[in-house]
Amino acid sequence: MSEEGDETLFFNTKRVREAISLMNGLDETKLAVVVRRLAKAIGDKGGSAAAFTEEEVEQLQSQLGLSAAELTTVLEACSFILEKTAYDLVKPSDLSEQLQTSGMLPPQARAIASVWEAEAKGVLGKLRNASLGGTPRLKATEWQLHVQAARSDLSRVAEPRAIFQLVT
Repeated sequence: MSEEGDETLFFNTKRVREAISLMNGLDETKLAVVVRRLAKAIGDKGGSAAAFTEEEVEQLQSQLGLSAAELTTVLEACSFILEKTAYDLVKPSDLSEQLQTSGMLPPQARAIASVWEAEAKGVLGKLRNASLGGTPRLKATEWQLHVQAARSDLSRVAEPRAIFQLVT
């Protein structure tokens, strides 16, 4: 990031502005709880969609005073913030500053940054070990080499045989 502040982590799109506006209206302690739950779900199967059950989503709607669409916007934005922060390896202090630059109020920005500070190591570890699909990852290889140098009916024979075991 440049020191002049020209570069921002989050593009100032209509959707980002809407999400930040909704997050600014939330209590920072409740926002931190939601973000922490989403952080623990990053890298799992189902991702942020699996972070909350349907019952929990309904409870969140009533607790936060948001409609279903608004809650979806907040959850998706929080997941995006965490994933973008993880992929760019942003420090918590820089994250708070970037969120405030994007229009988030300082208490909410600090709440998200404090969750990131606490959960970053786990999130980065999960993402590092997560497969992006495709072929399985090779965990280990084992091999054996057998060479038959001679036989009773032939004086010189070189028959190498190799056995490879690929562990995924």
